[in-house]
Amino acid sequence: MRGQSLKSKTNFETDARSAMFLLFAFLVFVTGCQTKPTVIRETVSRSFEGSRALLGPIELSDDVVIADARPPFDYSMARIPRSVSINWADYTETAPNQRGWPQKDIFAAARRLARLGIGPKSKVVVLGLGDEGQGEEGRVAWMLAYMGVSDVRFGRFGSVKARITTEALPDNAKSAFTDDDSKRSLQPPEAPTEAKPIWKPEVVSSLIVTKEEILGAMKNVATSKPWSYNGAPARIYRIIDVRPEAEYLGKKGGLRSKAIPNIEALNVPWKEFFNFDFRPLEETAQRLLSVGVESKHRVILIDNDGIASCASTMALRAFGYAQAGCFAGGYNDLMK
Repeated sequence: MRGQSLKSKTNFETDARSAMFLLFAFLVFVTGCQTKPTVIRETVSRSFEGSRALLGPIELSDDVVIADARPPFDYSMARIPRSVSINWADYTETAPNQRGWPQKDIFAAARRLARLGIGPKSKVVVLGLGDEGQGEEGRVAWMLAYMGVSDVRFGRFGSVKARITTEALPDNAKSAFTDDDSKRSLQPPEAPTEAKPIWKPEVVSSLIVTKEEILGAMKNVATSKPWSYNGAPARIYRIIDVRPEAEYLGKKGGLRSKAIPNIEALNVPWKEFFNFDFRPLEETAQRLLSVGVESKHRVILIDNDGIASCASTMALRAFGYAQAGCFAGGYNDLMK
C-alpha cells in the first residue's frame, strides 16, 4: 500500500509539472501575440547594373515612368502628361544634420515609390531644372539606383518637353484633342497612375559612403596607399568636392565654408559633370583620368547636403567608375 501511495504521489507530481509547463507555454504564446512585431530592415546588397542605361536616350514611351523632380510650383505650371511629381527630400532623414541621408526605413520608401508606379523593374526617366537647379534629378536617380531600380535616366525638363505634343498623334485622334472654337491643340487626357506591387529594395551599398568609411579613409591616408574598408578589396581613395570653386576656396559660403578642414579633396564643380541637357559629360571623366583619378579607385563625392554630389556620382557611374559613391550626409554631417 505504501509503495502504491508513493507511486501515485509521483504520478501526481509529474502531472502537475506537465500542467504547469503547458500553462507557462500558453502564457508565453499569448504574451508574444500581444507584443508588437520587430520591424525588419534587412536588405540584399548587390552591384549596380544600370551604368549603360544612364547614357541611353531619353525615351518617353508608355512603359516609362516620368518622374518630375522640379519644385511643385514648376510642376503645376508646366508638366509632361503621365508624369509624377517627386521630391528627393521626402525620402531622407528629417533631422537637419541628417538631411542628405536616405531614410532608414527603406521599405517605407519603396512603398511610397510603388504608389507612384515605380518598381525595381521599371524604366524611369527623371527630369529637373538642369544647371538652374541643384541637381535634384540626379539625386532622385541616385536614390532609385541605390534602392535597386537599375533602368534610370535623367535629364533637363526643358530638353524634352517639346516632344510631348499632339502632333505625334494619328490624324483621326487629333480631333479629340482640338478646341473647335480656338483651333488650338489640347493635351490628351491622362490615365491615372497605376501603382506597382509592394517590392523589396535590394540596396547597392557601393553607391553610398558611410561616415565611418570616409573618416577611416582620412585616418588611414587612403589617398596615398590602398586601404580596405569593412572587408572590401584594398583600394586607393579619391575624394572629389563638387561645390563651386569659390565655395571650395572659402571665398563664398560664409564661416562654415572657411572652417571645412583639408580632406585632400580635388575640386570639380558639379555642373562640369553634365552637358546642357544635364546628361553625363564624358569630357569630365577624361579629365579625371588625366589627373590620376582612375575608374578602379574608390571615388568619394561630397558637397554640403548630398544633392549635387549624388548626381555627380551617377555621372561617374555612367562612364565606368564602378566604385564611385556619394557621401550623402555632406559637410553638414561631417562637421557636426
